[in-house]
Amino acid sequence: MAVVEIGNEVDGLDELMQADGPLYRWKAIDSPKGFVWYELQVDSAGSESRAARTAWSVLSALQRLADQDRLPDFRIVSGGEWLNMAPIDTQAADESRLPPL
Repeated sequence: MAVVEIGNEVDGLDELMQADGPLYRWKAIDSPKGFVWYELQVDSAGSESRAARTAWSVLSALQRLADQDRLPDFRIVSGGEWLNMAPIDTQAADESRLPPL
């Protein structure tokens, strides 16, 4: 659903976010030298709106971490359109098991 980039000085997203949850997981993929790319994979077994809310929740949390300078060299490579949608309800963050900021 999305690909994000972080600087290679961050050991992994698991340092900043909980490990993969039941509704999403991260997969390291090929990336340019000096950067690490992760593909966000969202469980689409439920409804489309649930998958969209999960993507919005996860990417929004990462963007907040980057805005707080806690995620060096963060960039959304693809899938940024998920940030443009408003969450349908506040249950998305709970479903995604995102850590408090």
